[in-house]
Amino acid sequence: MLTRNDIREAILKECRISKHLFTKIPEGMYDYKPTENQRSMTGLLRYLSVCGIASLQVMLHNSDWGQWKVYGDAAKEMKPEDFPEAMDKQMAEMERVFDAIPDADFQEVKVKHPTGTEMTLGAGILNMTLSWLTAYRMQLFLYAKQAGAHEIGTSNNWTGVDRKVS
Repeated sequence: MLTRNDIREAILKECRISKHLFTKIPEGMYDYKPTENQRSMTGLLRYLSVCGIASLQVMLHNSDWGQWKVYGDAAKEMKPEDFPEAMDKQMAEMERVFDAIPDADFQEVKVKHPTGTEMTLGAGILNMTLSWLTAYRMQLFLYAKQAGAHEIGTSNNWTGVDRKVS
């Protein structure tokens, strides 16, 4: 059975990997986007800097998606170079919020996914907070690679470390 600590650590690991990947973005590539209809590297960094805590706050406020706007609006002005600090702030807030959740709430509180699907808070944390951080971390890896960070690979993406060359 997964514990509160297992889930918290998985979420924080995604944040740490994103911070590592940020260091691999080639200089001058914050405006990069793969196609015209996709968000830019800066937009992706802004989203990653709040999607974890924003989703937690939504779920803890009776699936009030207005909570998301508070975080999204705050991130709109974030400069790309402020991403590591913003991630640290998000991680610290997520830890405080996560640790304050009563154990019973993980199974008893019901939350709604944006699709309208209802689930327990514990499932919501996995299906929203963790999965969104994972998905957008992967997108950051792909953007960095496409923007010219050809040296990065699997170890950077899944563990947040540079590959050791033998």
